[in-house]
Amino acid sequence: MYRLGAIWAQTDAGIIGRNGDMPWYGPEDLAHFKKVTLGAPVIMGRRTWESFPPRFRPLPGRTNIVISRSVTEAKEHDGALWVPSLNAALHAARDAAGTAVEDTSADTAAVDAWIIGGGSVYAEALSRADLPAFGRVETVERTLFYCQEGNEITGDTRAPELQLADSHGNCEGGSPNGCWQVTSESAWENSEKGYLLDEAGTKNPMYFSFQRLERL
Repeated sequence: MYRLGAIWAQTDAGIIGRNGDMPWYGPEDLAHFKKVTLGAPVIMGRRTWESFPPRFRPLPGRTNIVISRSVTEAKEHDGALWVPSLNAALHAARDAAGTAVEDTSADTAAVDAWIIGGGSVYAEALSRADLPAFGRVETVERTLFYCQEGNEITGDTRAPELQLADSHGNCEGGSPNGCWQVTSESAWENSEKGYLLDEAGTKNPMYFSFQRLERL
């Protein structure tokens, strides 16, 4: 069984997108994303693919797999493999993971493929326990952005809600996305060049922390 991860950035209110884009500029998050995913297949929806500037498509050093209802079977297009469903994407990721060259400089040793967006792809992947070749998402990497009071960042796409275990590893209630435990978390830092964008386009200070979670 291969190991599947999901990676995203979100505000403390759970916002991951607005109008098809991310309402922030986070150079530290971009560097972290590259470090974590480099060398592994990345799975995304069509809108996520289209949100990348053309000069960055496909993401280098990774097999890019795009899910789109516009295709009926897997085909190569614009440097990526386009597939009609999440199941088809996972079959392709399994094949790519089996032939990928390991990059020892990237933090990808425990994960064979990554879900990188958008909201509907995260929701389906995290709620299922029957994912072909992978079973379920076992690891989540997320960058948390802190919004100062009065500068809340709004959006129309939200991150999946993850139920966290207490210090004893216990979870109360049930969640379609399962129960999770934080296994690593960096100290909060103030981004030197990054910023959060409110709806008026005003740049607000960005504080960030990297967090890894594993499914219990």
